[in-house]
Amino acid sequence: ILFSGKKRRLTIIECGCDINTMIDLAKVADLGAKLFYLSGMVHGEYQKQEIHNLGRFISVMKFRPLTWQTSHPYVLADRCVLFSLVFNL
Repeated sequence: ILFSGKKRRLTIIECGCDINTMIDLAKVADLGAKLFYLSGMVHGEYQKQEIHNLGRFISVMKFRPLTWQTSHPYVLADRCVLFSLVFNL
């Protein structure tokens, strides 16, 4: 979670190279479908200067809701666990 102001909280979700994942995340993106490229991870972490630049860019950016997003409700789920009950008759 990234805080970019007193009343604005942002959640950054990393997207893989799967087109279906990209489409699903584009449905819930609040930044107007912006693409941010980071050069990669070093020892399991992103480079500090790149994250700093990303945070600075996001903090001055104005958010405009997409028309598709405002007319279609959505839910973002991190994971789904299904439980099945077995009954003996």
